[in-house]
Amino acid sequence: MVAQKLLEGNVLWSYDHELDVKTSWFKKIAGLFSFLPPLHHHEGDILLTDHSLSITGDEDLILPLRDIEEVFIGFDELFPASSVKNFGVFWQPIRLKASPGMADELTIYMVINYNGLFTANKDWFNTLIRLLR
Repeated sequence: MVAQKLLEGNVLWSYDHELDVKTSWFKKIAGLFSFLPPLHHHEGDILLTDHSLSITGDEDLILPLRDIEEVFIGFDELFPASSVKNFGVFWQPIRLKASPGMADELTIYMVINYNGLFTANKDWFNTLIRLLR
């Protein structure tokens, strides 16, 4: 069966352990500098099909939808609102938790189609929630 392409775009993303090592003072002031992109360690292209979420770029990641355990949109201690321009009034990051195959649980934070002010995160979040029901 051929996978049906649902959404595609560009993505800025990080693993939770990568954001955990960012200093808290940097997270508190990052949103004050409008020229800084959102917190991230990787960037690339993202594709959502009816079977998987795939990221290709400086690091590749393929997550079958059946392995995704949690999808959350919003801020937390690793990705605080203070790290975002306007304290997250216009967008919030997507946090995804998954257990791919026999691997340990992984958590990633994503910002999709960031244009300097807005993102497509809400559309992606709603689509993922609908697919995972």
